[in-house]
Amino acid sequence: MKISKHFFKLIASIIFLMVLSSCSDSAGETDELGDEPCIKTCRGEYVLNEETCNCEENIFVCEEVCETGFTLNDETCECEEDPVPCTLVCDSGETLNEETCECEAPFVPTVIAVEAETATLVADWKEKTDNDGYTGNGYIVWEGAAQFWKGAEDIGKAGLLTYKINVTVPGTYLFQWRSFIAKLADEKPATEHNDSWLRMPDADNFYGFKNATGTIVYPKGSGKTPNPAGENGNGFFKIYTNTIGWSWTSSTSDHNPHQVYATFSEAKEYTIEIAARSNYHGIDSFRLTLQKPE
Repeated sequence: MKISKHFFKLIASIIFLMVLSSCSDSAGETDELGDEPCIKTCRGEYVLNEETCNCEENIFVCEEVCETGFTLNDETCECEEDPVPCTLVCDSGETLNEETCECEAPFVPTVIAVEAETATLVADWKEKTDNDGYTGNGYIVWEGAAQFWKGAEDIGKAGLLTYKINVTVPGTYLFQWRSFIAKLADEKPATEHNDSWLRMPDADNFYGFKNATGTIVYPKGSGKTPNPAGENGNGFFKIYTNTIGWSWTSSTSDHNPHQVYATFSEAKEYTIEIAARSNYHGIDSFRLTLQKPE
């Protein structure tokens, strides 16, 4: 039987297409026939990973050798000069900052202390000397009616006392007052007659902070949130103690005590306001202690 030339041309075309489809240019690699062992040949900047039988990009190995006093940076393959060790010796009381190689004086916090009885007393605030242990000329006690839960609009209006403090070192200060419960209740004596209102209207920031949880609260009326648990408003915090006898405990937020802080950004005069809340809460003095900058 006679086979035509067209038939041979068709067979040749099919063989050519089969060979062409078996070739690969992906990832710079060409394959040889066979699965095991791997006989793949990689081109150019690729190397063969015999475990996976894949061509992978060749990783440059830095072979730079550095002179004495220099250290090789493997990422940049450059020799970098070793840092000069700090040999500075500081005077007694100073601390060496190894990063800057400078001697730093110890942090001495500025303390602003004010006697409570130095304000012009109004309404039913009374200056007393009955309870031993006070400082200055005496202490003050609110002997009028209790001023709690009378409506948010009335917070801080009764028995408002104004103090002026001179801040010479700007920064954040911890506020504490020395107070005591001047009348012990028959039940729960540590939680009755134990608080007054506090506001710092021109401080740049006035807030409560709890170190254990890192939480911050702001008084209602300040335009900031979150706010403390319990009664507060008009920018006033309720500041309480749960200690019998004189104590520097000065907390805000019911059942979740936060310490009270104020930030003063400028060296100038600022205002502190104390107002009546619980009757028979005695206040001897208060202080603001500068905190070390972070």
